[in-house]
Amino acid sequence: MDLKDKFTSDVLARFEKAKAIGAYPARLAQTVSTKGGVDAARFIVSKGGMSENFEKLAKLGKLELSLEAAVTDSKYGTLFSDDEVNHCFASLCDFGYFKI
Repeated sequence: MDLKDKFTSDVLARFEKAKAIGAYPARLAQTVSTKGGVDAARFIVSKGGMSENFEKLAKLGKLELSLEAAVTDSKYGTLFSDDEVNHCFASLCDFGYFKI
């Protein structure tokens, strides 16, 4: 399994955990399943937005289950540009995920 496939599997596993707390991003999960996690993440970042249910995960204190958290994981660093990672990092920081 290559790194892109590992990223996709990781993201889908996070979404399954989110399902247990009522924050399953159904549309995004479908997109990740069909187009892959990397392409889905790049699309969201290119629009300057946040992933489906991001704010709900923030309210639940579970941002580690978000697509953005996966993008900022250092093991996937080669898959994304600095700008893409920085966008996700900033979104996570805005909602208190990273304490600086």
